[in-house]
Amino acid sequence: MVFDRLGLAVGSSALVERALRVATAAHGGPGHGRKTVAHPAAVADLIASRGFEEDVVAAALLHDTVEDTPLTIERIEAGFGKEVAGLVAGVTEDARIHPYAARKAEARSRMMRDPRTAAIYAADKLASVRGLLESGAPIDGERLEHFTRTLGLLSDGRPDLPFLPELAAAMAALIDRESAAPAPIGSQLLTDGREPGPAA
Repeated sequence: MVFDRLGLAVGSSALVERALRVATAAHGGPGHGRKTVAHPAAVADLIASRGFEEDVVAAALLHDTVEDTPLTIERIEAGFGKEVAGLVAGVTEDARIHPYAARKAEARSRMMRDPRTAAIYAADKLASVRGLLESGAPIDGERLEHFTRTLGLLSDGRPDLPFLPELAAAMAALIDRESAAPAPIGSQLLTDGREPGPAA
């Protein structure tokens, strides 16, 4: 898989090049952990395509490392500085929070505080949804609900954010694909992520 924009960023930024090396080593290449480096590279390619600064591209490359690998925020700060570490922390879930829905809700709320972390979060979801559509892999109800709520929150709170039209289109395609399966019990989300108002 070729990521043209990321390739340009790597060629022009020693910081991004180093982040790619660290992310590749941390994720361990194909078949290691929950994700290979292909996913963070896809997220960083989206970020680079919209002209974000090198700190944001580097953070996009590293955004899954704390959740999925032994790398820590402290090590990222030591290697890349407070700015990159802060952005990675802003999109890293707090594993101490349970259950899943509460953990995801806290993560959504926190990433909205900074437009750069919101952009990485949106690019992450877009890359994930595109991957699901390309692979045909199923998505469980809780995860689909999280993606839908993310789109709604971003659309309401940061409507000028990049990737939202693409994310909305990809989510619509995913929801259409999943519509043949029974809807999750208790799910009352609209397709744009907003919850319906009180009954008339």
